[in-house]
Amino acid sequence: MPLYSIMRSSGRRGLSQSNRGAGSILAAVLVAGFIMTSPAAIAAPNHCDTNAWESINSTIPEARLTDQMREKIRKGPDVPSPWDLTSTDGLLIWAMAPRLGGPALLPKEISGGALPLASYGFATRYSQTPVGPYNEISGLLTYARAQNPGMFAHSPFMVVDSPETAKNGRNNWGFPKSLADFTGTPRIGETLTATGPGWSVTVSSRPLLFDVPMSLPNFLGYVQMPEQLTFEQPSPECGIKKMRSLRLGGTSATVKLALITVKTEGSDELRAMLPSGIFPGGYITFNNLGFDKPGMN
Repeated sequence: MPLYSIMRSSGRRGLSQSNRGAGSILAAVLVAGFIMTSPAAIAAPNHCDTNAWESINSTIPEARLTDQMREKIRKGPDVPSPWDLTSTDGLLIWAMAPRLGGPALLPKEISGGALPLASYGFATRYSQTPVGPYNEISGLLTYARAQNPGMFAHSPFMVVDSPETAKNGRNNWGFPKSLADFTGTPRIGETLTATGPGWSVTVSSRPLLFDVPMSLPNFLGYVQMPEQLTFEQPSPECGIKKMRSLRLGGTSATVKLALITVKTEGSDELRAMLPSGIFPGGYITFNNLGFDKPGMN
């Protein structure tokens, strides 16, 4: 993509020019995949000025709010978009094959005519956000429709350890964020685990190749995604949120190929969304990623 051709790459001292060129291509592919599919990368239409967060549900039992969670989330402030995010501990992203059969993970509001594409998992610790640092593990479904050409995405599972981001993730973007306990770190070569009553998701990584740094110039500013590339997050109070704007200008990142090992225990739905196994993926650290500019949705 033209946006990602504006980058610089540097390998370890002594790498050949061809290896550095391959690293640049790798960086572009990983960051493009992250930007095009990450829940934190594409914006929502409007902040919903209701208590919409309370009624947002999920096809995955572990993503549904308990009364205890509601009490914690209810106390949090409302922080509308735009949001700026930084992750110095990094974000792991891994790709999984299209889902055929098994539990239905798309809600009925958007499941009609959906043709499954690849699924993705994410594990990260955001070091700077408008509501402070927090951990997150999430799953993402991508799919197409023959009657409405394009690629669409939906996240039915997103657990965090911050009541503040749970409230605003639900109200601002329709994500079914629920609360979990976290241990560890998503840093490359280490392990991050999220746990709740009767379930757990553990994600670890093994690095491949080398780091490739990249930066995007400030003049890029915000980019509006096409209607054919959008999130669909049903919200009973706010309709289906379709997310489309992202600020790339001034963002810097480092990417690395990795093998991601996942171990999941819990409901059939959770194990279908984030199955146990070893998957190809990447590790990304980034600064100043902005999303959801009002008026570009």
